[in-house]
Amino acid sequence: MRMQDDALLKLLQDKEDAAGKYVWGELAATRETSRREYYKLPYGNEQEDWSQIVASDVSDTVEWVLPSLLKIFTSTDKAVSFEPSQANDLQGAEQATDACNYVFYKQNNGFLVLYTAIKDALMTGNSAVMWRKETKESVVPIPFQGATDEMLALMLQEEGAEIQEIRTEQVADAATGLVMNVHTGRLKRVETNSVVRVEAFDPNDLLVDAQWTSPLLQDCPYVCRIMEVTASDLKQMGFKVDEEDLSASDRNLMQREVEDESWDADTDELDKSQQDGYLRIEYVLADRDGDGIAERLAVWRLQDKILKVEEVSHVPIATASPVLNTHRWAGQSLAEIVSDLQKLHTELLRQTLNNLYLTNNPRTKVLTDAQWSPMANIDDLLDSRPGGIIRTRDVNGIVPDVVPFAAGASMPMLEYVQGLRENRTGVSRTSMGLNPDSLNNTATGRQIDQSAAQQRIELIARIFAEVLLKPTFQGILKTLTDGGMDRLAFRLRDEFVEFDPQEWRNQYDMTIHVGLGTGDKIAQAQQLGSLLQLQMQGMQFGLATPKHIYNTATKLAENAGFKDVQSFFQDPTTLPPQPPAPPLPVQIEQMKLQADQQKFAAQMQADIQKTQAQMQAKLEETRASLQLQAANDARDAEREAIKAQYDAQLEQQRIDFERWKAELQAQTQIYIEQLKQQAAAPTNLEGSADMNNALAASIDGFRMALESLNRPKTIVRGPDGRAQGIM
Repeated sequence: MRMQDDALLKLLQDKEDAAGKYVWGELAATRETSRREYYKLPYGNEQEDWSQIVASDVSDTVEWVLPSLLKIFTSTDKAVSFEPSQANDLQGAEQATDACNYVFYKQNNGFLVLYTAIKDALMTGNSAVMWRKETKESVVPIPFQGATDEMLALMLQEEGAEIQEIRTEQVADAATGLVMNVHTGRLKRVETNSVVRVEAFDPNDLLVDAQWTSPLLQDCPYVCRIMEVTASDLKQMGFKVDEEDLSASDRNLMQREVEDESWDADTDELDKSQQDGYLRIEYVLADRDGDGIAERLAVWRLQDKILKVEEVSHVPIATASPVLNTHRWAGQSLAEIVSDLQKLHTELLRQTLNNLYLTNNPRTKVLTDAQWSPMANIDDLLDSRPGGIIRTRDVNGIVPDVVPFAAGASMPMLEYVQGLRENRTGVSRTSMGLNPDSLNNTATGRQIDQSAAQQRIELIARIFAEVLLKPTFQGILKTLTDGGMDRLAFRLRDEFVEFDPQEWRNQYDMTIHVGLGTGDKIAQAQQLGSLLQLQMQGMQFGLATPKHIYNTATKLAENAGFKDVQSFFQDPTTLPPQPPAPPLPVQIEQMKLQADQQKFAAQMQADIQKTQAQMQAKLEETRASLQLQAANDARDAEREAIKAQYDAQLEQQRIDFERWKAELQAQTQIYIEQLKQQAAAPTNLEGSADMNNALAASIDGFRMALESLNRPKTIVRGPDGRAQGIM
């Protein structure tokens, strides 16, 4: 028997109440506590005039883990890739990978979706992400200028086109002289596009069957999202709703009790399109057609009115937790893990500061008489102005109540609490680079600490990958292939591509790339570099292909922080295909031509070598001739130098001979004159002897000069054999 709408409505309301008791009861209280601790709101046990500080363990842990997790999923433009399950699905799987990543990161703000979902999970224990088909209307302006009546009428025939602005002028045709209308202005055309919308919403608006035992919701018997909508939103969805039905669709009473005081149910009376209410989008297993088999139904419902029911293939909602609770769909948050430590840390800080306050500003003991009258002026004591006067009736009337500073004993306890938090979360000061006193304050030691801390973060990342990203991308693919979606056109790897989702299968094996953005990038780069060298060596043995090398190169670029790897490397699969091999006779002729070319090249090489040898021999001969000529030139130069030296010596001897000759002639003349005088005068024997001696000396000098001129000359050479003079 077919289930009636009243029975379906009752079933949905009962399931909503059952799921709400858990979500808006136990879970809501825990989430509210985590939220207050994250924002360091007061605990409610604060005392006036005492320290009210709140420690920041929850917010510190969340904000330190969040960047590492986001880096994992956003360091590459392909966080998720589909793998073909059949040989003919290779191209479809690659197109689906590119298209789904484009839809998530480009059409939707994928970074903001991940940021919101991951932060919700770290703070409250669960995240909630939904994907759905959405039809958007956009107004496209079309300017025109100089259009005739016929042209304008043709443009208005396009669907959804209407005139937005127009200016008409009458212009005479130069050829015919007829006056015609010329239009200038702008048309607008309303275009309808179907897109996949992905959004992260408040986990408090997610209801899941309380008995469900897995974070994967695809087979869950009841999943519901409660969405605040306006009358305008419902109209865009295609629903016609009365104002009474929308205003009556309030939040569940239990949910309202856990909302903050800022919630306001008042509506804008001036704009009926902004009348708000709460829409339930429910996915329930129910046998509506009465065949005994439960179908997956999607129901759009106000509180007491079903708007639409249709059968769907999957639940388009995913949830995830950083710490999974086995056999339960809701997990634990990092805020819950360090909640008690933040309370303990807060109490220790408050006690430490209170002790410091009392030490620096102690209380004062005032001496009283027997009637309990103070021995000092109380008003003066209450006035703490610097340099103020205190009036007393006794020198001992005022005594400070000294409080010893005991807060130093709490410092080891504070350090102990810090160590407990690091052990629970894996987020340590050393791994964050904030501990200068670490024993592992070396490059290797810090790498060990960071690797140990990253293990916890990598586990959280793997959980998010399997229970959040994987279902989300599978759902995007299913939504694209369910029909009614427009073709996708976008720019990919410096090329404009266009995909038709109807050509893909709605199910592929999926690989999620988790881990490249974690750990020590330097170590990863070294490992990838070693792998690249092995691939280069293995290419000659067929162990690697250019595609393998391209994949490794892209990982190196992504590890370095570059998402656009196409700016550095060319995918070998995108290169033009090689031309087909020629027929066998042509190949034989080509081989003969190649052999002749090789023979000719060898002969040419031999001739070139022979010519080079002849030229080398000629060059050696020319070099030897030049060296001999240079030696002859040096010898001729040496001969000329010796000749010049010999001529100079001869000239000097000639000059000496002429001088001796002149002197001899002068002495001879003098001697002849003296002989004449002696012949006329008496004889002087002593003077005659002197004259004879002088004449004899001159004759000897003349004779020696003649011998020197006539004596053979000898060349004097040095130790190196070169001529140095003439003797």
